[in-house]
Amino acid sequence: MFTANAQTISNKVIATSGSSFSNANFSASQTVGEVSINTLTAVGITMNQGFHQPTVDNNQCNFSLNGGADSIIVCGTSTTIAATSGFTTYLWSNGLTTSSITASASGWYKCTVTQGTCTATDSVYLRISNVVPTAPTAITITALQTNVCGARKYRYSVPVSTAASLTGYSWSFQGPLYASMTIDSGSLNSRVLTVTYTSNLVASLSDSVKCRYTSICGNSLSKAAKLTNTALNVPAAPVSITITSVAQNVCGNRLYRYTAPNLPVATTTTGAATGWVWELTGSLSEFANIDSGDVNTQKILVSFNSNDASVAGDSIKLYYTSGCGDSKTKASKLTNTALKAPTAPASITITALQTNVCGARRYRYTAPVLPAATTTAGVATGYVWDFIGALSATVDSGSLTSRVFTASFSSNAASAIGDSVRVYYTSDCGNSLRKALKLTNTLLSAPLAPASITIQLKSDVCYLRTYRYIAPVLPAATTTAGVATGYIWSTPFGALGSTGVIDSGNVNSKIITVTYSSNAAAAAGDSIKLRFSSGCGNGAFKAQKLSNILKACPPLPGFSKTTTKPTTTNDLGMQIFPNPNNGNFTIKINTGVLSKAKALIEIRDIQGRLVHSINTQNINGLINEQVQKNELTSGVYLVTYRLGEVRKSVKMVVE
Repeated sequence: MFTANAQTISNKVIATSGSSFSNANFSASQTVGEVSINTLTAVGITMNQGFHQPTVDNNQCNFSLNGGADSIIVCGTSTTIAATSGFTTYLWSNGLTTSSITASASGWYKCTVTQGTCTATDSVYLRISNVVPTAPTAITITALQTNVCGARKYRYSVPVSTAASLTGYSWSFQGPLYASMTIDSGSLNSRVLTVTYTSNLVASLSDSVKCRYTSICGNSLSKAAKLTNTALNVPAAPVSITITSVAQNVCGNRLYRYTAPNLPVATTTTGAATGWVWELTGSLSEFANIDSGDVNTQKILVSFNSNDASVAGDSIKLYYTSGCGDSKTKASKLTNTALKAPTAPASITITALQTNVCGARRYRYTAPVLPAATTTAGVATGYVWDFIGALSATVDSGSLTSRVFTASFSSNAASAIGDSVRVYYTSDCGNSLRKALKLTNTLLSAPLAPASITIQLKSDVCYLRTYRYIAPVLPAATTTAGVATGYIWSTPFGALGSTGVIDSGNVNSKIITVTYSSNAAAAAGDSIKLRFSSGCGNGAFKAQKLSNILKACPPLPGFSKTTTKPTTTNDLGMQIFPNPNNGNFTIKINTGVLSKAKALIEIRDIQGRLVHSINTQNINGLINEQVQKNELTSGVYLVTYRLGEVRKSVKMVVE
């Protein structure tokens, strides 16, 4: 190894280390100009592998060259190259034999030294220049990656300098962008370097790059270039939001799909969008729930449990995310329309099932089929019926929540104003309005009065004249009258009728027989009455004049002989007291007959059955009897006395 004499070149000597030459085979006849150089770097000479290393011919010679540079760059016109002192002989490649030489030309210099039996050879390259390089003619800025937010890459390079004194390059950056810069390849001393900027801002007036050449004779002037970084903005706001109605007519579960555009790619001025962000605003947002997707997916499915229409402020909003920041927001008004309860039922069908059964009139009520959902009304889910008015109904089949039900009425009255049946639909959107219809019940009356009463003479015995009374067949129901269920006879009326007693049948039989103790003919007012009973009430009476004719009969034995009536001093009268009683009572009769005569008192129940009789005497026109019949059951009784042709009856109540 050789070292230049720095003392002779005014400290302008640069010796580079690491420029090794291995396995060089210089001969004594080779000159510097014959040396081949394969590689020259900016800071010195670098030989290709296998060029030259110091050699020692005899390893027993403890010899080494003074450590120094493999190449020498000198700013000036000449320099001294010195070999390590202490050797016996020196032989340079230019033929000189001194331990040092003065060199004024660039090139290779080789020296062989000996000492005893030891021989060694080394070489050094010398470059001499006294010129300072001029400034780089240009800085080339190449945009490598400009639209990736936070990772914008640029390459900076300068031309290769031909200055012999060149030792390297020196880069510098100025301005705000420098703080966000990172060198990816090369360095601030490379001819070419690439950098990455995390900032997405445009280069300002003060953002620049500078480069100068370095040399052994001094540095060149700097070449400056303004940075070419352009602004990389956030993506533009989404251009649209697609709203698709999936199920808008399901009360409390209205579904809408919201779709965003595809993520926009990067442009020369905007970064690529990296994601989506959704937001619901307004009063309806409180009733919204994302069913599929989420706030960061391209599509979301949202359900609303509110059936209200969207109002001002009810919106769906969307923006893009990116490495450059978030885009502006795109807002679209929600398209929810009002979903109301179904409309009222269009009709009610009333079907008469049984209209002429007293106290059990039945009607069927039918509502329309539940309406399906429409764009403005939810599906009906059920029915609710009710009755209003005076008529009282009992549900027989179905219920007040069925589409069809039957009801019976215990009242036989006709429906009046206000007697109605009503129905409305239920739904998850609320109940519909009611449909009301007036009840169709007509009046169901009691049967008409019997058309006739048939009278037949059964026995014509004096004082025991018996007649049979026959009622018509019970009439069937009609559209206006209920079916007759029985008969109700009255005891005969009038002076003659009061002497009659029912012998067979009773007041509810179709046929009854009545025995009269009077032999007189029927007069005006002497009649018997009949009416029908029914669940609708009792019909009107049919009155039939008695058909008794006068029968001449002898007086009863033991009675004073009279013509048709005992002699009287005043009107006949009969009193029972107390009345009502408990079976113990007093009968007082003012007969008006002065002569002594036998009399008969009979007590019959309401069916005409004889329950007690008393044979008594008329004394001075008076009859007075004490009766004790505790065994009489509670009810109405007929107390009758007979005196000759005279007969008088009074009703009595036993409690």
